[in-house]
Parts: sequence; C-alpha cells; structure tokens
Amino acid sequence: MWTVVTPSVPWCPDEWREHLEAIAPGVTNGHGAPEHEESVGTQARRSDWDLLLASRRGRLHAHRGEHREDAGTVLLCEHGWCAAVADGAGSAPYSRLGAAIAVHAVTHALRDLLQAAPPRGGAVPATALHTALLTAASNVQQAMQAFADRTGCAPRALRTTLLVAALHHDAIGLLQVGDGGIIWLHDDGRTSQPMQGDAGEFSGEVAHFLPDAGALARLQQSVLVQPAAGCAAVLLASDGVEDPWYPLPRHAAALYQQLQHGVSSEHATAAGVSPAHTTTVLNAPDPVRALVEWLSFEKRGENDDRTLCVARRVGSVWAPLAAA
Repeated sequence: MWTVVTPSVPWCPDEWREHLEAIAPGVTNGHGAPEHEESVGTQARRSDWDLLLASRRGRLHAHRGEHREDAGTVLLCEHGWCAAVADGAGSAPYSRLGAAIAVHAVTHALRDLLQAAPPRGGAVPATALHTALLTAASNVQQAMQAFADRTGCAPRALRTTLLVAALHHDAIGLLQVGDGGIIWLHDDGRTSQPMQGDAGEFSGEVAHFLPDAGALARLQQSVLVQPAAGCAAVLLASDGVEDPWYPLPRHAAALYQQLQHGVSSEHATAAGVSPAHTTTVLNAPDPVRALVEWLSFEKRGENDDRTLCVARRVGSVWAPLAAA
C-alpha cells in the first residue's frame, strides 16, 4: 500500500522564483501547490486535430514526498499546434525545473517562430517547420543555461529529456533527446517509431540529457519533418509510460486501442499492464480526468512519473492493420 506524501520542500526555491519567471513566464502557475502535485492535464483543438496531455506523479515519488519530475505542455499556433513532454533525470536535484523550462521554452519558441513564418504561398511549410525546430532546440539550451547562470545552479542539476511534436499547415515535425518514445499511427493501421531515443542498455540508463554538452547537437540531429497526410495520431510518452509498455512499438497498437475503446476482450491490455481505467479515454465526457486515471495503471516494478500526450486527427477511429 503506497502512502501519498506532500513534498516538504517547495517545487522551486523561493529565491529562484523571480529568475524562473524571467526565463519561463507563467511556468510557476502550474506547479508547487498541493493540488498540482499529483497530476496535471490539458486538452486543446486546432486545425482538425485534438490534443490531450496528462502527467501523473509516480507512486515512489508520492510515497517519498518528492515532486513530480515530468512536465508536459501543449500550445496552439495559428496554423497548427506544438506539444512537448520532458522527464527530469532522477539523479539531478532540480530536474523538475529543467523539465518545466524545457517544455515551456521549446513550445513558446515554436509558436512564435511558426506564426512569424512567411505565408503558405512563400516558404514551403515543411522547410519553415524544419528551421523552426532547429532554432527552438537552441532556445531550450539557452533558456536552461540562462536559468543556471542567474541562480548559480549547476546546469547538470537541471538535466532532462525532451520529446516534441509540432504541426504546421500540412507537415508534422518531431524532436527528441533522451529516452521516452514517439509513436506515429498511420491511417492504414500501421504503427511506427520515427526516431530512436537515447536509452542505454539498461532500464533508466540515458545517453543524453539537456543541457549537457552534446545534447543540443543530438536534439538538432533528430529533427524529422513528415507530411501530416496519412497520420491518424502521434503519441509522446515519457519513459514512465514507455517502460511498462516495453517494447512500445510492439504494444502501441494495444495502448491506443485502449485509449479509444477501453479494455475489453476485443481491446485488451498488453505487456503485463493491469489497467486502472477500463473505459474509453479519448471519448470520455472528461478526457483529461480519464487520461490521468488511465496513467495510474499498474505493472510490477514500474513506479515512475508518467506523462503522455496524444495528438489525433479529429474523427479518426484508428484500427490496427491486423484487424482491418
């Protein structure tokens, strides 16, 4: 039986709040208060796409009275959207701040860059998106370093992964550094993993974290832009979701079917996961609450923070290829 304990230390040290607000305006509004400690979530819709994101504190963190180290955010743009998920490194004492800064910096940079891009008749949307992703990645590194400089905090104390997806007109761009998984669900029923993360040989081993040396280069090298046509949904999952559903590319179909339809003999769970929420998530009266509840699934030995973002084309009822 797990005991939920409210952290005794503030989410952000009081003497750092002014600096955090200067680097990532508004980010403290969603953190630090007890009601935000266990879970957060949001939903948004733009350009025929529905976006749903939730983040839930892991059982071990809750039992120890530690803060949730994951972060996630969604922003709407004039011609699309951008979403980001980050998982602060457990060994870094202020990784929760690094994760929050990273998702804020990358989504706000992308929104501003894409809204300033030439009209569709000018630059090709895919080219504009590719350039914006490269610049936004650099902005993340700069924001984290600026916060470290202002506070005197060691940059390594902010270490975090980062997964990003953005829609601009008819193109979707992706970024990733660190572990976690990005899954692409195709209209024809296929699933694919467009890019490989930086997980090591063992669980919890990660090759790259922001803002370490080499991480920015890895993040920018990962930039991938693909046509949105033929895409039913994109999933961004922190390793708290990826690890229980490992290997995620194999089990992503069952996971997404569960989000669409709930758990039944036809749409069963997989990977030894015991569901806590057995009805539909995506079509629930309150999808945010439903996803938060879904994230409380159980699997032996898996107690990390969990964050999942689902970006799906409105009206798409995805079915795996084998069931088509």
